[in-house]
Amino acid sequence: MANKKFFYFFDRITSNNGRDWFLSLTWIFAFEIFSSLIEFKYLSISRNYIVEISDGIFKELLIASFVCLFVAHFVYSIINMHKNQFYFLITYALLSLYFYITHDAVFNLIFHNIINPFEYEFNGFNIYSVIQIIIKLIIIYLIFKMFQGFKYSRLKNS
Repeated sequence: MANKKFFYFFDRITSNNGRDWFLSLTWIFAFEIFSSLIEFKYLSISRNYIVEISDGIFKELLIASFVCLFVAHFVYSIINMHKNQFYFLITYALLSLYFYITHDAVFNLIFHNIINPFEYEFNGFNIYSVIQIIIKLIIIYLIFKMFQGFKYSRLKNS
């Protein structure tokens, strides 16, 4: 009974019970960013994808532009109160966190993981492996729910 409630709650917050494809896509991005951060922390091969920006004026301007865009988008979202724009804000905040932790100038690692979400670098059986397998299974489920949301929105609009 508790598993059913958890599954229903998880389905509701990740895809609105299969009705909101954009919410599912937002969660897919969130889990991929989280997966990339874990990969960055535990796998040295992930550092091959990262292009770091050295400390200087360019890095400061880049961070300032991220902050300005975030604040402008946040104010715009509050004024217009569109639900999907808040999903963009969540994704934007997570990308900013990713940039802050990895210092990846071109977001190469995250793009590599988003383009190929099912790639998995096996590094022995440890906590990293368990977490990555769980994340990959959740992403598969969310992709299914995203397609279900496409179908629902197409039926609703016709």
